[in-house]
Amino acid sequence: MKTKIQSLLQQLNQGLVEREHVLKLAMLTTLAGENLVLVGPPGTGKSLVARRIAQSLSHEGEGGGAGYFEYLLTKFSTPEELFGPLSISALKADRFHRNTEGYLPTVRMAFLDEIFKASSSILNALLTVLNERVYHNGTQVQKVPLQALIAASNELPTDQEELAALYDRFLVRVFVDYVGANNLPRLFETTTEPTLRTEDRLSAADLARVRQAADQVVFEPALIQAVQDIWAAHKEAFKEDRRESLSDRRLKKVIHLMRVSAATNGREAVDLSDLMLLKDCLWNHADNAPKVRELVIKTLQCHSRQVPVALSDQSQAPAYELGGDGKTLVLTKLATTLAVAKGTTPAHAPRRSGAVVKGYVGSGTADDPLLIQSVDDLIDLARPYVGQQGYHFRQTADLDIRKINIWPEFDFNGHYEGQGHIISDGAGRWLFRNIRNGRVAHLRTQKLGLAKWASQSEFFACRMSGVLINIARNCKILSCEAGDRLISSKANDCDISFCATGKNISGSADGGVIRSCRSSAPLFEHVAKNTKISDCLVVMDVCRTSDPKNQGGIATELINSTTECCLVVGKWDGFVNFSGIAHAADTSNINRCALGNFDLMGSLAFWQNSIVAESSNSLFDRNFAIDSIDFDINKFRHWGGATIGAQNTKSKSIAAAQFTQRFFEHTLDWDFDQVWIWDDQNDRPALRQAGIDAIPTSTGASASAKASSTVDLLTQQFKANIWL
Repeated sequence: MKTKIQSLLQQLNQGLVEREHVLKLAMLTTLAGENLVLVGPPGTGKSLVARRIAQSLSHEGEGGGAGYFEYLLTKFSTPEELFGPLSISALKADRFHRNTEGYLPTVRMAFLDEIFKASSSILNALLTVLNERVYHNGTQVQKVPLQALIAASNELPTDQEELAALYDRFLVRVFVDYVGANNLPRLFETTTEPTLRTEDRLSAADLARVRQAADQVVFEPALIQAVQDIWAAHKEAFKEDRRESLSDRRLKKVIHLMRVSAATNGREAVDLSDLMLLKDCLWNHADNAPKVRELVIKTLQCHSRQVPVALSDQSQAPAYELGGDGKTLVLTKLATTLAVAKGTTPAHAPRRSGAVVKGYVGSGTADDPLLIQSVDDLIDLARPYVGQQGYHFRQTADLDIRKINIWPEFDFNGHYEGQGHIISDGAGRWLFRNIRNGRVAHLRTQKLGLAKWASQSEFFACRMSGVLINIARNCKILSCEAGDRLISSKANDCDISFCATGKNISGSADGGVIRSCRSSAPLFEHVAKNTKISDCLVVMDVCRTSDPKNQGGIATELINSTTECCLVVGKWDGFVNFSGIAHAADTSNINRCALGNFDLMGSLAFWQNSIVAESSNSLFDRNFAIDSIDFDINKFRHWGGATIGAQNTKSKSIAAAQFTQRFFEHTLDWDFDQVWIWDDQNDRPALRQAGIDAIPTSTGASASAKASSTVDLLTQQFKANIWL
């Protein structure tokens, strides 16, 4: 079935531009027997999507149905137009009955345009058709063979309470916008309609098989907990927004949708990727859609973890329940429904709590981690036989250590899963003194650094309000965020990918790889040596300095390093002698980099009109600076007797009108499929993924995961899901 669906989606997408995601959601909603509303301006292909989905269904065999019904509603539309005319013969016999043949109550697929303009008489009848799939035809209850109804509207009825019940009947909501400027040329291509053979279409038997398979799909306890966490996060996020609420009916329907997603992916259990579909099901007001997407992703990241590549499709988290005291979490028996259904026995069973460390719940294994439920549990990591034995830990609640006047900085060797919970401090201290051969994921801190030193360790999806690490050596840092520097002083031989900072990535670097990172100040404040830097975005947020200095957007100096496909934009105010990439480059390669709109705000700030001001034994290829940068050679001054001027200009000038995705994609060969995306609002490239919300899919992230023989579970499952 999975192969058939994939082939069908490919055929249905023929000739369409930027509608693949809409088609996928429409197809999944149809397979689930639910309803979908497409929201967007006129002329965006909403009706075309509905017709193609209708074309994918075979109307032969069981279930009946006349095929497809389509109608444009206005405030003057009458019930006769949707449900059929009144039967004259029935009226003569004093009976109310409609002749519904060929109308909405008798079809398998329907499309109603401008659905929210329906009159109250139509609205009341639609409610039961959409939810119960029945139509009250006079005194008769007529079963409706409707597989799915796709509706469209230019706007949502968020301020019309009389339409709230109708709106709630649409489980999935999708925005459909005009084709982006970059894909407009594709609209000039001849549009050809797909030609589907009978065997290509989804028959009634196919739909029945999907329903039967979905009914058998297992919902593991860990996934149930993840859904509950999303529900709780939604309630907290919108507690003051009366427009947003989640009904029990919606919960039942999304559970079914996730089971259908799992079944059509050939799985016998729901996984994290199926829960990602909730981002299109849990918002009412359009303004809240991004917020819902964010909370869904963050919650799922908290339930994800690194797993061995060979086990990435079957690993599961343990389940916990409240103990007898009503406060403490204790390990329950892992769900074995799936294993029993397969006629197998679980390969291992986690040990009961207390088997390793007195005072902790859990066994310290990946499946049964030691739980950090209190500040005392956290402090006890300072005991070497607890925090330095390679155990797995899982934080279960937010912790506040501000009342601990003297924090016992200690070494850590283990695996710490924060689950998105926060550790709060007010003194700017370090949580750990040294992390060696460890891993920390999904941890958040406030005014608390993670570690003074870290070596041979991995950090994933962590967010610090200040600095992540002071000095890092041989570390992998993926999808992390820091309000200040990511690494305060030095990064030696580190692999840093998909990270974002409020200042620099690091003070300096010696060795390692930096890719797909975003900073709000020069990537490195000082020197980058023996370092490969690629696909990084520097957006300087009014950097200031009171002392004269030489500075570049990537580093002050590059030594034996490679920098490629990087963009620098922003503002600088104060004493600075600025060059686009670096002030100096020694035996380095700088290729396909660009300097965009840049504002030197102070009278003592100078633009060198170059990618690099001083170079020695360095190579340059296709580096450009936008010509709108203010460059006035009469502003050059002397600092300490040294003349500041435009030396060794290595950049080419490009007109602002040419500063487009086409230029970056075809002239500079930037990757706009996986790494970059065009930011229309700021009129420049932006990274697709940077920070804790990133779900890395690029070859760089895959290579990093492969090198460590582990993979992020959510990432792996996301990539394998045909609906995402």
